[in-house]
Amino acid sequence: MMNYKRFYDRISTPLRSYAKVLEGLNKIITRTFYLLFPIFLIWVLLRGGWFILSTTVLIMGGGFFLLSLGRSLYNRPRPYHTWAIQPLIKKDSLGKSFPSRHVFSATVIAMLALTLNPWLGGAMLFLAGALALLRVLGGVHYPSDVLAGYVIGILVGLLLYL
Repeated sequence: MMNYKRFYDRISTPLRSYAKVLEGLNKIITRTFYLLFPIFLIWVLLRGGWFILSTTVLIMGGGFFLLSLGRSLYNRPRPYHTWAIQPLIKKDSLGKSFPSRHVFSATVIAMLALTLNPWLGGAMLFLAGALALLRVLGGVHYPSDVLAGYVIGILVGLLLYL
């Protein structure tokens, strides 16, 4: 196995003086997604009616539930518990690192936005990718955690097109 501490030190050392900026960006991007989500659901309701809204909520909620269940069962330790690293983003939780639920949620919300407006959805997919990068740079996830969250978010989001 690769020495993750060496990898993390290499990517995080140049950013140590910007830790508060990274933490702030992580919060801003996360909150942006969660603030826009109910607006998108209202947009879906107005555009497609109750059945489409119900289907959308069922698909997204089911994906979130299954991802959370799998993550609890797998219970992968976070990098800062396995390796002697100093994360740039403060987090105290133990385990449940794989897959990243933050990145999954952001990605599936971006996929919902993509069904409503391609430009908005594309911008939000970019932001979900930025969030994934921040979570790795911040030391709270391994690259595979955020990659899995992103891919699963896209796959669940594709169900919205059925």
